[in-house]
Amino acid sequence: MGFPRRSVDRTAVQLYTPDEAADLLRCKASWLKEQARLRRIPFTLVAGAYRFTVDHLIQIIENNEHLPVPEQAVSTSRFTRTTDQHNPARALRSRRPRPRDPI
Repeated sequence: MGFPRRSVDRTAVQLYTPDEAADLLRCKASWLKEQARLRRIPFTLVAGAYRFTVDHLIQIIENNEHLPVPEQAVSTSRFTRTTDQHNPARALRSRRPRPRDPI
């Protein structure tokens, strides 16, 4: 029987163009259109044109939110050395450069 319909006050529905939505989000309209084309953000397609509701804009903001990581979980180095006592392997060392030929 289809999906249940949300009760929406039809007089309060506001659709924003990519330019209007970009002004509200303080981003480029081209970014919004590209993300919508790639189906990475919610949108409505009306007469072949992207349109955004307030709910869409809120979802875009929430989906792109980055929360701080606890202090202890942050690594100080990109690379960590692990030592395996059962399989001691020699650490890799760079070679000395070859001597240059005299010209």
